[in-house]
Order: sequence, then structure tokens, then C-alpha cells
Amino acid sequence: MNSQTLTFPSGNDTTMEPTAAPRGTDVIDESLDLIEDLYEYNHWIFSRVRPFLGREILEVGSGTGNITRFLSMVASRVVGIEPVPSFTERFREKLSHMKHVSCAEGFLNDYPKPVSDSDRFDTAISCNVLEHIEDDVAALKDMSDQLRVGGRVIIFVPAGPIAFGKLDEELGHYRRYTKRSLRQAMEEAGLVWEYGRYTNMIGLAGWWFNSVVLRKKLVPAKQAKAFDKLVPLISAVERVLPVLFGQSVVGVARKAA
Repeated sequence: MNSQTLTFPSGNDTTMEPTAAPRGTDVIDESLDLIEDLYEYNHWIFSRVRPFLGREILEVGSGTGNITRFLSMVASRVVGIEPVPSFTERFREKLSHMKHVSCAEGFLNDYPKPVSDSDRFDTAISCNVLEHIEDDVAALKDMSDQLRVGGRVIIFVPAGPIAFGKLDEELGHYRRYTKRSLRQAMEEAGLVWEYGRYTNMIGLAGWWFNSVVLRKKLVPAKQAKAFDKLVPLISAVERVLPVLFGQSVVGVARKAA
């Protein structure tokens, strides 16, 4: 994998025109460094979306590849799209040994629409990205445009508007979702809702305390690493108990004919 400019449908690395960095990029950069070391947390996200994944995956906002490495295990093709050049570079350094994985630099709406069905994907996934986009419905439409009929859009985003605080502001979040608001956005984009679920009830309380009460600007590293060790236990509990709220929400919707 290299930085050579190639055509997007080929699935190889692509470089678009320079783009403005998303809001909160500096803080996101520090957060990605922390999250990269949280194996259990990253695998937990993957476990929540895995049942809905197809074989040809478009990952919108792939960052440095923390989730991509898991997607690569079940896919025949993974194309990440990332607007921050430094993140794209780190993605390519980390995953260059995987021939079926590539990263395109730029925003999704900068890319041409697929010209044939073979250029399309059966899955578009975005993890902890949609909250950074002011017009989330337009972004969901752009994801849908890259899919075959029947393909799925899978969204994993922060949940619990009550927990919106300083951390969200520093990270450039426009909102935190509820299952209802995520469904509404996906349906406004013309998608057919299939599934929604909250996850990480304990995490919501921690985020609220740090972001709203303490007004921290960064996720506390020690807390994050301690939480990572608890993930297997929390995941096991959430498999058997109803999850009525959470720090995150997963939404899955299908592209209709």
C-alpha cells in the first residue's frame, strides 16, 4: 500500500484534493492514540456490528485503523475513507501488509458515485464518526449511494444527550444520539431501519461525570484503561440483561430498491 493516486472504485489508496480538518481533530488525535491500546473496547465495538457485516465494506471515518483491523478478518475488501492526512498515513503504515485493505484520503462526498454494481459495497459502516458531521442525514445518503440494493448502513455513535458536555465539545461533537433520533436520521436518508440497540450502560455514567460534572477536555487515560479490563464482564452482563440506555447506540438500516 502506498500514497499513489489511483481511481476510487479499484479499492486502492486514493488521495483527494486537500480538505479542511474536521472539528476537534487535535483532541481526536490524542483520543485515537489512547483508544488504539484498548483492545477489548475495540473488539467490543466490532462484536456489536459483526452480525450485520457483508464481505465488501466501506468504512467511513476510518481514523488510524483501530476498527479496520477487525473488519479485515471477515471481509474480502475493506476501503477506509479518512479526511485527516496524518490519520490516513498511520492507517497505511499499520495495515499495509493487508492486500485487501486500503485507505482513501478525503471526505465521502468528494468521491464519484459508483458507475456499476461491481463498484458498490454491500456494507457501509461508521463508528464514532456521524456525531462529528453537522448534516448527518446527508452523510447517510452518501453512504447509501455507495451501496448495492439491499446493502446495509451500520452506525455506532455516542448515545445519551444528557451526557453531552465539555468532552463532546472538545471532540467536535454536534450531538449525542438516542435510538429514536438515530432511526429518524437513517429513515430521513431513505434507509429502511432494521435494528437498534444501546450498549455500555456503565460507560454513560462515567462519561456524564467527566464531561458534565468535571468538564474534562480529554478522556482520562487511567480510567479508560481500567474500563478496558472490565469490558469482557460488562459485555457478558449485557448479553443477558435488557439494556435500556448506554454510552453508545448501534443502528442498522438497509438500502431499499
